[in-house]
Amino acid sequence: MCMKVLITGADGFLGSNTARYLKEKGHDVTAFTQDVRRNLPYERFDCLYHFAAFVGGRKGIDNNKWLITENIEIDRITFKWADEFCKKIIYPSSCAAYPTYLQEAPNTPMHEEQFGSSKTFDLYGLAKLVAESMLRTLDIPVHVMRPFSIYGPGQDMDYPLPAIIQRAKQGECSVWGSGTQTRDWVYIDDALKIFEYLLHKQESTTVNIATGKAITFKQVAETVYKLVHGITAPVKTQTNEPEGAGHRVGSTERMESLGLHCNTTLEYGIRKMIQWSQD
Repeated sequence: MCMKVLITGADGFLGSNTARYLKEKGHDVTAFTQDVRRNLPYERFDCLYHFAAFVGGRKGIDNNKWLITENIEIDRITFKWADEFCKKIIYPSSCAAYPTYLQEAPNTPMHEEQFGSSKTFDLYGLAKLVAESMLRTLDIPVHVMRPFSIYGPGQDMDYPLPAIIQRAKQGECSVWGSGTQTRDWVYIDDALKIFEYLLHKQESTTVNIATGKAITFKQVAETVYKLVHGITAPVKTQTNEPEGAGHRVGSTERMESLGLHCNTTLEYGIRKMIQWSQD
């Protein structure tokens, strides 16, 4: 069934890939790249994917705290508009909005129902927490996605994996921080399938987008360097750089109950990124 869809933030990594993917699936997609605070259209849509936000890597979040909090106003304006003009919202929240204590314990999967029970790790996570609270007041169905570390070809250099690949191509095997911090790495193609699945789901839901596997930054850097050079190298830790949360891994129980999976291996995803960077 063809759906009429508006995608905000359609010039970003997630937004642009979602627009491309849904168009390929035959949907009527409006890829919106303007400032949502002034220019949202007076037109009705079957669904809104709201990716527009101030984002960035670890430094972007840590060094721009007031810019990050503007996301709350961006979300407020967009949700108010969508409540009138859209039949459904699909919103990318974040694993960053889970309680800090869950992000400090190794190999502790975060479950959807644990959300909002304690303080968040940073202002970015807090903004997402506020957004989810606003969404619960709307009169239309809302699907909340809580993605973990989505990566893939074309991602900005502000993010860890593209930066690690770039350094490896320059002969350096290194990570920011201690390298012991873990993330749940989700390949973009797996995420896009879940994005479209939610487009056809009627009842509101909240779901992690995760693999359930915690992989350290050191393991990532080792894998990248070996794929680039064919040999292993010791990982240099840049302890003067920000490290972020200690551990983030998602429970996949709810995903799997919906028949959804993120099965792409990290090695395969990194290979695709390296190939893309060489084209």
